Amino acid sequence: MELRDDLYELMKVLRVLKHRRRHPVLPSGTVGLLQAIDRSDGGRHLKEVAARCALDQSTTSRAVSAVSQAGLVRRVPDPHDGRATLLELTPAGRQTLADAVAWYDDLLAGALRDWSPADLEHFSGYLRRFTNDLHLEATR
Repeated sequence: MELRDDLYELMKVLRVLKHRRRHPVLPSGTVGLLQAIDRSDGGRHLKEVAARCALDQSTTSRAVSAVSQAGLVRRVPDPHDGRATLLELTPAGRQTLADAVAWYDDLLAGALRDWSPADLEHFSGYLRRFTNDLHLEATR
């Protein structure tokens, strides 16, 4: 199947990027974790961040501990539940995330510089649809 082969090639390129051309400060998984904490609207409990990242809570907890020790995330009391804590980015975390997003945006812009706006729109729509459909199939 040609699509399967194309996806395999994409995964190879992503592995190469991960090892050779990754962000100089943050691994890609850390960027996703910081984005999940930053994008949480009203709920930044560990459980909710784990769900956004599609990770189990123990893996997320270890990752949060690492970024907390690095000064990028802090735990704050939940104003609605005194026993719980919420996660939030520190100012250093916000700046680090902004720098990482800009780095990835530049990488994508370079790869897509010759694409027309219509090509980008179609690609984005198809990619979103494919991701959603694949996720639905995987969770059946």
